[in-house]
Amino acid sequence: MDERQIAQLETIKNNVRGILGGDPSGHADDHVERVALLAERFASECSEPVDLQEVLLTAWLHDVDDYKLVGKAQAEKLTNAVNSMAEAGVAADLRQAVLENIAAIGYGKRLDGQQPQRLAGQLVSDADMCDAIGAVGIERGLMYACHHGGRIFDPTVWPNVDLAAHEYDVNGNTHDTDGFINHFFEKLLKLKGLMLTEPGRIEARKRQHVMVDFLRAYFREKNVPEWSEFLKGYLLDITKANDLQ
Repeated sequence: MDERQIAQLETIKNNVRGILGGDPSGHADDHVERVALLAERFASECSEPVDLQEVLLTAWLHDVDDYKLVGKAQAEKLTNAVNSMAEAGVAADLRQAVLENIAAIGYGKRLDGQQPQRLAGQLVSDADMCDAIGAVGIERGLMYACHHGGRIFDPTVWPNVDLAAHEYDVNGNTHDTDGFINHFFEKLLKLKGLMLTEPGRIEARKRQHVMVDFLRAYFREKNVPEWSEFLKGYLLDITKANDLQ
């Protein structure tokens, strides 16, 4: 990247920090920075050439219009992303590519059959999902549950493992079975199977092991063997589903 591109990226970073810096739900600027660093690493490990500026702009802007933060009306218009790139002086063709990427990134969109078509968007999508799993993913999930006053674990409330997009979206992911532990089964443990690039798949496998080890220990220490059995069966089911893809 040349000096002009670096300056544009710095303007974008400052805008993003101003928009997301105070978010307490797990979508703050530290999440975005981790996604950007991971996406940059994925780009360096990718066997195909990719525009690094497109990767980094997509990564830094992918959450500034998240519906959970700004509402669905603004999210659909990508207002913050559009304004940030205009202020930074990003070229029109690159702006369009970044907006195309952002519009297709997100778990709810994947449930609706959408996914990024450009390699830069795929790398950022994988990095974003990887930041939702593993040790940091556990931390973010707990932060989100606490921020929204949700339950941590109720052994009598089983997860809805077939949660549809419209159910997942209701009021920012609040539904009858919502909760920190149930969230692993309703979303987090599925993300490994949604990776679009080889670097993403390699990283997701490592982070999946961290979550599974946590859940096994948690259920053992909580003395809920029925949940340990549920986890075992669930992992077999998602492995079979991934093998069929």
